[in-house]
Amino acid sequence: MMRRKEFVGSFQVPEEIEREILSRLPVKSLFRFKTVKKSWRNLIGDSTFIAMHLNCYGSNTDGFLVHGCYSYGIQLSRSSFDQPRKYIIGSINGLVCLSDKIRCFLKKDDRLRIHICNPSTREIMELPQCYHDHNDFLSGIGFGFCRKFNDYKVVKVSYRRDSSSSEAQVQVYSSNMNSWKMIKIENPSLWTLLPLYRGSGCFNGAFHWQGLKKSSSKKIIKTVVSFQFDEEVFREINLPNDPDFQGDVQFFITEYRDFFSSLVVKQGPNVNVYKVWVMKEYGAPDSWIKQLTIETFSFKIAITDSFGMIPKASKWTANLSYYYNGIVLVARKAWFRCPKKGSTTSFQ
Repeated sequence: MMRRKEFVGSFQVPEEIEREILSRLPVKSLFRFKTVKKSWRNLIGDSTFIAMHLNCYGSNTDGFLVHGCYSYGIQLSRSSFDQPRKYIIGSINGLVCLSDKIRCFLKKDDRLRIHICNPSTREIMELPQCYHDHNDFLSGIGFGFCRKFNDYKVVKVSYRRDSSSSEAQVQVYSSNMNSWKMIKIENPSLWTLLPLYRGSGCFNGAFHWQGLKKSSSKKIIKTVVSFQFDEEVFREINLPNDPDFQGDVQFFITEYRDFFSSLVVKQGPNVNVYKVWVMKEYGAPDSWIKQLTIETFSFKIAITDSFGMIPKASKWTANLSYYYNGIVLVARKAWFRCPKKGSTTSFQ
């Protein structure tokens, strides 16, 4: 028996097997295992292992949590933030980007506090201050991931209030460099970014905003503006030339079954109509198709966008108390947890 104990005690699991096992564990377990031994702590913090863990575990879509909040900041309890209100800019790979300001004028001495946090590990990092001049108007903030360089980036777009030109000033933060840089853009006055809560999100390595632009006939038309994090360039995605996107309608940028999509909402006195448009080939405007049309009884809703997090979920949905093919509709000021089995739980 003594020899067996000695044999077991001297057995060492190969490093590649340890790496494979750890990469399949939940984040909370990894957070605890960092204290087991130094080699595990170094491994779990390694960027190569983090990418491996995302591939193995990050694709799990067994459930999601939705907060339907329309025009309010969020209260972060038991955190290190000293401001009571924060706005969610976006989330990717389990990281969440928060800002204390959106769509506002900034004086030269004003602080714009942007944080990147990992809710699973409770780690929070405040970004260094970015440059802004006197009376800059903060138009948009985006958050995403550059796969080419394994780099998380934040883009900030602002305009000079007292300038005769509508030229945008664009700055990009790199987590690898932990610094901001100014970049030049083509056609800087082409788009006017709409408030982030009107539908924004990260898809296919780019952050997306709703936008407005002037047509050749000087008519204001709706469009989508994207910032590609790999190339650090802006691009335009034309919306379908369809009455669904004309007039006073709401549309929201989202993801539907791994496709770039737009949810059009028309609220009536008795019936709400939701139409899902899907871009079958990303970036090709001719590939837009109308995938779904849903009619429900009328109730006040808030479509979760930049003020809420929706981890990727493409198998089910919740319309108050039932699912419908990937569209998430939530009542105002309510939380819904939608597990894989098909039931819905509401938390007021």
